[in-house]
Amino acid sequence: MRSDWATPTRTPLAITTRLAVAALMLTFAGCMNTYGRFTLDAGVDRAFQTGERQPAYNYFYAGRDNMPYAIIGIDRDYTVPSRYWVPFDPQPDSLRQMSGNIYNEYRTQPYGALILDTDGKAVGVWYSTVYNRSVKVDQHSRTVEVLFKNPENNDRPM
Repeated sequence: MRSDWATPTRTPLAITTRLAVAALMLTFAGCMNTYGRFTLDAGVDRAFQTGERQPAYNYFYAGRDNMPYAIIGIDRDYTVPSRYWVPFDPQPDSLRQMSGNIYNEYRTQPYGALILDTDGKAVGVWYSTVYNRSVKVDQHSRTVEVLFKNPENNDRPM
């Protein structure tokens, strides 16, 4: 005896739903393979506070040079394709001064973090009070894109 509930559904709606779910899964998987992550690191925090720069990194800031929103150091093997990140060559005193003047709307302490690629390898460092941020690391084009909301204008990302 054959029961109707065991027969697979082949209606146009069921097929369309299955295809849509499969497409979403592929899209999600394709996007996830280029996003890196941040991991808090007391050593990075200390390095920015003391003005210790890493020679293996190129440094950039976003915002004003006298009160940046964030400072990043990115491995010299990568580029930062963004008009919002301004390259600079920090000396210990200037890096310490910029780190001490990080934009701070909510009176939170700035923090240091490692920027990791999709494999968990460090490709840079981050220092800021901003917590809502993301990083995209493209191994093929050797680029690192760090995005976050502008703390002074919530409508536009940096």
